[in-house]
Amino acid sequence: MGSEPYSSPPDPIAQLTQRVARFFGAGRYAVRDAPSVIAVVNLKGGCGKSTIAVNLACELACGGQRVWLVDNDAQGTATHWLSYGRLPIKGQFMPLENEDDGEVLIREVAARNDRFVVVDAPAHVRAATLAAGKIADLVLMPVTASGVDLVATKAAVELIRGARAARGGAPKCLIVPSKIDRRTDAGRRIDEQLNSFGEPVGPAVHQRTAFIEAFGAGQWIGEFAPQSPAHYDISSLAIATKRMLRI
Repeated sequence: MGSEPYSSPPDPIAQLTQRVARFFGAGRYAVRDAPSVIAVVNLKGGCGKSTIAVNLACELACGGQRVWLVDNDAQGTATHWLSYGRLPIKGQFMPLENEDDGEVLIREVAARNDRFVVVDAPAHVRAATLAAGKIADLVLMPVTASGVDLVATKAAVELIRGARAARGGAPKCLIVPSKIDRRTDAGRRIDEQLNSFGEPVGPAVHQRTAFIEAFGAGQWIGEFAPQSPAHYDISSLAIATKRMLRI
């Protein structure tokens, strides 16, 4: 007589796992993907942070993704933009002026189920940059072609690198030439100066009247002036952002 084929005994761990899954219902307890957090940060004001944050958030939402915009700047520029009700995103005004506010921001972001969270951080607030360093997957750092901006950017980059060392890798950093006018000597030389920071430099967002007019109309640039040079700037930045996030 031939021997019966050998079959291994059932794995008790696998059986237990299956029973637990059936009991709780795997569909109802699916693992939630964390949002990709993008913080737009610099220690100096007037560098185009809100313009970049709002328009980038809207561009990211064009693919049908849920995007939440957090306005941490007490000036409330992004919140005013949202107040018209014409943007394809949702947002919240959460002024960030100290470390306690930063901890509130960290908890709020952790509870979100959006695909992207874009943070418009305030200028002149060190706690905001520190909080961004704790939660962001990517920090975008707009820099204009001015000596004052370059000094502030150096300090902000050092804070982000400190956060990166503490977290063991994140956040990545992308420096964004902002309000650039290539007709000026400073505008032509800005890329060379930004490369000296040792962080990747993204596509420039140029000084364009269309951005100002879009803000006045309560629209983002892709709706106000689709396929325009200003829209191209934002589209290029969105592509660079996704590449940095490896999406």
